[in-house]
Amino acid sequence: MIHIKVNDAPKKITETTTLEEIIKELDISVNGIAVAVNENIVSKVTWGNKTLTENDEVLIIRATQGG
Repeated sequence: MIHIKVNDAPKKITETTTLEEIIKELDISVNGIAVAVNENIVSKVTWGNKTLTENDEVLIIRATQGG
């Protein structure tokens, strides 16, 4: 098991967990979100290939409407 943070909350995952798996596990709709790992935006097409490593910090941001 490795330790990461998702939106500043600590989380334990297996060493083979991908970014896409984390998003599915958290039951987050992929429409209208942006994801960064260690302050670097990760393109949606690469989420399934992006394996997370020890101490990675994942930030998931949802777009909102308003004015």
